[in-house]
Amino acid sequence: MKVLISDYDGTLFLSEDDIKNNASKIKKFRKQGNMFIICTARNFAAIKKPCVEYGIDVDYFFCDIGSVILDNDGKVIYRKYIDIEDRNQIESILDNMENQVFIKRYGTNNKQGKEITDIVEYKIEGEKSILKEIKEKVDKNCKLRTKITEDNKLIIHTNTKEESIEIFIKEMKIDRDCVYTVGDELDDLEMLKKYNGYRMDKCNDILKEYITKSVSNISELIDIIGE
Repeated sequence: MKVLISDYDGTLFLSEDDIKNNASKIKKFRKQGNMFIICTARNFAAIKKPCVEYGIDVDYFFCDIGSVILDNDGKVIYRKYIDIEDRNQIESILDNMENQVFIKRYGTNNKQGKEITDIVEYKIEGEKSILKEIKEKVDKNCKLRTKITEDNKLIIHTNTKEESIEIFIKEMKIDRDCVYTVGDELDDLEMLKKYNGYRMDKCNDILKEYITKSVSNISELIDIIGE
């Protein structure tokens, strides 16, 4: 069995014609006993709707940047949000730097804002020295994942896409050599590096520095890895 894990926007969906071809190819891929998973920043409702519309057969969804894993019926298998104690610590740190950085708070169901409770990720933009200062304080006071990206953003989160894959394959007892990944943006980089990754031909330039294998669409990738 092979497991193909795909980002959605800019990867599985490029155009109306492309996604219809991909849906047909995915059906054949799954009929051969393989597994297809969508790994996305979208919440379940937002990703399930186009899958129904375009007839895309999906075994599992890794939603909200890997913070929630669900089966095709929407049954939650795993979830992890930033808890209230860590959130309060982060907000306390940011209160003193609000004028020096630009802050985005991402929650489930496509929500953003300071008032939301189910936060899965912070993205903070600013001078690298300021970001490093915030990172050090968060690392000291919270048990969360933090990193400063190549394009000068501080990311604070519970899970990443590659971590959700790690959790899933351990639980399902899947050989990592059977796992293939594909994406087009920075949120996809680590999963591409770790799990037989392919980048889209049209992708964030930073991915091109790290991921050499590329495809024009999902149908091409399925042909490469074999049905």
